[in-house]
Formats: sequence, structure tokens, C-alpha cells
Amino acid sequence: MQRDASFPRSSRILDGAEFKLVTSSGRKLGGRFFLLFARQVPLERSRLGITVSRKVGNAVVRNRIKRHLREFFRRQRPLLQRGYDWVVIARPQAGGAVAAGLQQDLVKLFAGFVHRD
Repeated sequence: MQRDASFPRSSRILDGAEFKLVTSSGRKLGGRFFLLFARQVPLERSRLGITVSRKVGNAVVRNRIKRHLREFFRRQRPLLQRGYDWVVIARPQAGGAVAAGLQQDLVKLFAGFVHRD
């Protein structure tokens, strides 16, 4: 795997308190399959946090959605604003969606956030 295409630990939000901080004090946008929260932070990079509850589906479905989210973030990272923590929460409807629908919803959400700034 290329070095710039990886998803290192430093690019992830792992702490529950950080998730809460982003979801409680960050900006929120909703789409058909996802909710997107964003909060500006004093870092040189952007980080991603993912939440996919059991309401979305079984473990296979939840893991598939998380893979799509991570891949989207890896590919779009150069285009995203730096210095933001992003938290994506999957809605229950995401479990039955096809990959193209998930991708389209993510593009719309992230583009909507950029255009609102």
C-alpha cells in the first residue's frame, strides 16, 4: 500500500470523549444515509471518527459500511479542509444501500460542508 493512501492511527478519532466533543459542539449536516459532524481543531491534519450502530445491520453489513467510509476518507483526504475532526454516523437506512448510493451521499455531505464555510 502506498504511504499516502494509508489510514494511520493519527488520522482516526478513537477516544469517546473526542467523539462527544465533535458531535456536541461541531456543525452537523444530514444526508439520506449518514450524519456528518465537523469541528475545527488546532491540528495540521484531519481526523475521522465512524459510528455504525447495530440498528444498521449485522456485523457484516456494519463492517462493509465502515470500509466504504474509510476508503472514501482516504481518497478524499487531499481535498478536505485540514484541521477538522469529522464524525460520520450511519443511519439505519445505510444498511440496505448499494455502494454507489453511499458514495453519492458522502460526496454531497462533504461538498455541502465545504460550500457552507
